[in-house]
Amino acid sequence: MASPTDRTRSKSSSLLDCFGPRHLIDLDSATRLAGELVSEAFGLDFTNFKQWPVDIRHYPQLSEEEMRSDVLAQLFRYNRTGPVLKTSKTDFWRICLYDPVILKAAERDELSLHALLCYVLTHEFIHISRFIRFMELFSLDHNQRALEETIVHRQTELILSNKSIVGLDKVLSHYREHHLPVDDDCINSIEEIQ
Repeated sequence: MASPTDRTRSKSSSLLDCFGPRHLIDLDSATRLAGELVSEAFGLDFTNFKQWPVDIRHYPQLSEEEMRSDVLAQLFRYNRTGPVLKTSKTDFWRICLYDPVILKAAERDELSLHALLCYVLTHEFIHISRFIRFMELFSLDHNQRALEETIVHRQTELILSNKSIVGLDKVLSHYREHHLPVDDDCINSIEEIQ
């Protein structure tokens, strides 16, 4: 197990591979677009992040417990601490983006960073929408999680498939190969969700 100083050193060396100013512009744009698309598909308003309990953080903003090096992003559910207004939600969702992994994938697979971020954020917003709408529970066993990932991959592709985003076709084609084989009868289409 790595000591806290090893983990800090590892994080510091990885900071060289974190989103820079131009990457953050792509992130902001992709966040707005993904929020709009998923809001429209699920009838939820992710365009106002103060209204919905969603927090998006990238690598330098993550705690040690939130860090991973084997995925592009991960979703966490947290309980708010302190006073909560009667009308506010007690849970909030944090999308943790792993800049080094995302940047490496974009470079290695020659993918547009903006298109890749649109895909990743749309995917994560769909998970949140499904959990908020109780289409799926957040705590899943391994088999249920694999099925949830397959469903969300397909829904992500459906939502993004006819959008004019530079480089998106290549991203969709690349991640189409990452789907697990699942019987189509168990997949809900976007039309059935609305």
